[in-house]
Amino acid sequence: MDTLVQQVATRLRDEGGRMTSQRRLILQALEELGGHPTAEEIFRHVSRQSPGINLSTVYRTLNWLEENGFIAPRWFEEERRRERFEPAVQIARSHHPTPFHFRCRSCNRILEFADPRMEEIVAQFERRSGARVKDVELTLYGLCQTCAKTESLSGTSPHHEGFIR
Repeated sequence: MDTLVQQVATRLRDEGGRMTSQRRLILQALEELGGHPTAEEIFRHVSRQSPGINLSTVYRTLNWLEENGFIAPRWFEEERRRERFEPAVQIARSHHPTPFHFRCRSCNRILEFADPRMEEIVAQFERRSGARVKDVELTLYGLCQTCAKTESLSGTSPHHEGFIR
């Protein structure tokens, strides 16, 4: 499977564009950081290697990547004003199950998981409704294993008074 850098380089070449060093650094940061980084986190990572890069360049590049289906923005509860980015995955048409997300309400850790049953659900929905699903998003909220252990040992949530809203 091609890396995100390779996929974008191919698209740019096909469209007569070019892979600038700044674009390459931003793409590499997306791959290296993992964990759904924000534009600001990507900027901090890239500016270590290229001090002259601007935050606006990061945002413009992320916008282009999103418009062209290479990345998908995610907004997690409590962060509605701060997008996090991840490489986009085509659902229901690939051999790779769609990644879903779990966000710990205590430490804010984000875990990805996949379940091949979602492709079955999407296919069934499309057959019954005649609609064509382009994206699926599912985020579960709760306590990660570490925070759940801390809560059970202390009898309270490490950072929150209850986590179901």
